[in-house]
Amino acid sequence: MALENSFRETPGGVIGAYLSDKVEKQNMLDVLNEMSSGGGYLSWGSQKNSWNVDGETCALTKILIDPQSIKTGFGKIEKGMAPDYVWAEIAGTKIERPSPAHKPAFSVNTFVTTKYGAPLDGEREWSANSAASKIAVQKFWKELHNDAATNPGKWAVIELAGSEPKNAGQAIINVPIMKLAGWADKPAVAQPIPEPMPVQEAVAAADAF
Repeated sequence: MALENSFRETPGGVIGAYLSDKVEKQNMLDVLNEMSSGGGYLSWGSQKNSWNVDGETCALTKILIDPQSIKTGFGKIEKGMAPDYVWAEIAGTKIERPSPAHKPAFSVNTFVTTKYGAPLDGEREWSANSAASKIAVQKFWKELHNDAATNPGKWAVIELAGSEPKNAGQAIINVPIMKLAGWADKPAVAQPIPEPMPVQEAVAAADAF
């Protein structure tokens, strides 16, 4: 898919245009709602104020993001149920909300390494409908989108520099600080994103998080 067909030229890029959806009205359960439906994932825990890879808390300092992998849509995560994400065929285009419980969501493929704080080296999907994650990505996505055209085939190097508290309705959320630091080739030796786990395991993992 061509890059220009994957993004809309709007302030904040596709993420900023599609995911804002009045994040200040999201409650504390929403800010915790973050998990991939696959067997391996990257997530940000706002309440715990930490990154997680496959459920393991870690102090990440850098990750890679594949700009071509961006997906937007809606996600629902409820206790006792597997995560339910519905994605648009073209990122940034509006689709019908499946239910009132589904919140605007995004997904990108990332690459994590032990060198920068992960428990393993490999690709991990980051899917989220949480306010904290959406705010963080909105802040750097326009710059990433603009630079991607001159860095075809490369992955964005994203520095992770702690977090900052932010009011979101009646809740205080911790928003990860993420900055575009450059571009790099995807490492040649890498663990691919694992195959999706059985529904029962996905439910258990969602509840644990």
